[in-house]
Amino acid sequence: MIKIDHLIKEFDGGVRAVDDISLHVQAGEVFGFLGPNGAGKTTTIKILTTLLHPTSGTVRIAGHDVSQDPLAVRMSFGYVGQQSGVDPAFTVSENMLLQGRLYHLPKKKIEERMEALLSLFDMSERSGQWVGSLSGGLKRRLDIATALIHEPKLLFLDEPTIGLDPKSRADLWAYLRRLNQEGMTLFLTTHHLDEVDQLANRVGILDSGRIRVIGTPDELKDSLGEDTIHLTFDRAVDTAMLEVFRKKEWFKEVIQEGLSLRLYLENGQTYLPKVMQWLEALGLTAKSVLLARPTFDDVYLKYTGKNWLLAGESSEDEWGGKNNKWAKKWKKSDDSDTGGDEEWKKWGDQAQGSWSEEKDTPEKLESNPAEVASEAASESNQSDASGTGQEEPWKKWGDQAQGDWSAEKKSVEKSKVTPSEEVPESTQPDETKKTVESNDAENVPDEPWKKWQGQGDANWSSEDKSSEDKPKGESDASSQWPSDESSDKNWKE
Repeated sequence: MIKIDHLIKEFDGGVRAVDDISLHVQAGEVFGFLGPNGAGKTTTIKILTTLLHPTSGTVRIAGHDVSQDPLAVRMSFGYVGQQSGVDPAFTVSENMLLQGRLYHLPKKKIEERMEALLSLFDMSERSGQWVGSLSGGLKRRLDIATALIHEPKLLFLDEPTIGLDPKSRADLWAYLRRLNQEGMTLFLTTHHLDEVDQLANRVGILDSGRIRVIGTPDELKDSLGEDTIHLTFDRAVDTAMLEVFRKKEWFKEVIQEGLSLRLYLENGQTYLPKVMQWLEALGLTAKSVLLARPTFDDVYLKYTGKNWLLAGESSEDEWGGKNNKWAKKWKKSDDSDTGGDEEWKKWGDQAQGSWSEEKDTPEKLESNPAEVASEAASESNQSDASGTGQEEPWKKWGDQAQGDWSAEKKSVEKSKVTPSEEVPESTQPDETKKTVESNDAENVPDEPWKKWQGQGDANWSSEDKSSEDKPKGESDASSQWPSDESSDKNWKE
């Protein structure tokens, strides 16, 4: 189903993310693909799914070359990524319909596949449910169902159970086993080693762009020995003492991990007392001793030199890999006092400088304490004058807008007054004079709203006067509203 021969992918700068790997996956097989971050897993999968072109070597999927016939390759597999690919705003059936249309399937074929897949994943009763209301486990089932809408023979699964609770993980394992029993080939990458141990027929471990080992989970664990003795010391064992351990005929494999040593051997229960006596003879005292069966973490540690659990492995991010150009821009230097030069701060300072230059009134530098203190006292006085006791910078904008508005309003009102309508200042009513004097006296920046208040009072006064001059039968529309007494009377009736 998958045939890779001498695959190489080299990026700019001569860095090889994939360095001459060869791998054959048989039809109907579950193949586990493991490796630490930066090992080349994501790059390899992108080449297999036609998203990247190989530098050299050949890759064939279901008999089709990924470089020469990429369309046929895409029709032969389904892909389930780490992040959910279904639309939460659609229903379950709408998502599957959309996926079928993207593959140009006939409507009748889509309906048949929807019915079969929803039944397979026990979601028939949820076909009309919004995806946004589904649990994480149900969304994962739907992800796999949509990837199988076009009946592929190969399914790529990238961290299929990430973020799921133990029960949802176990349920998903059962569905994947069922798919495999029906003839589906599964290519699985995961950071759960027990997942590989439970599901995979064979496992390939990739490190630094090269495949270190391929075999069944049992073969790889048995290669270490029947049992493992895990010793922890107060201090790390030096190189000379480590060689003494490795030359001991009892041990098939000795792996050092910080302050710990892992000793792999046959019949560990029988040899454990002898090992403890031998340690005493060497002058070593173990802080803790653990006898157990080798796990897949032991296998991973042997071939990569990393503890999967302690390293907090997850699949590599295309933006966070060691070869990506963005990571280089954000790389820290050891020249600074803090142990690294934070490049982003330089960009932030440049952006801040550009922003400051665009301001109408640049901020004062804090290097002049006297000037800063004077400015703070001035702002405090302005705030006290307004009666709030707090700095209110919004009033600066209000003053500017008030000034523009007042100028426009005065010009408009002046244009409406004809020479015959002008009234000498001496003949103006007392009330109008008081209003004008109030406007002049109160025209201060601290209380700009009084400008509008004065104009409003003047307008209301003129309207009241004009209404008083009218005969009783010619009152305007506003006077036709019923009085409070009449309203109460009507309401009571």
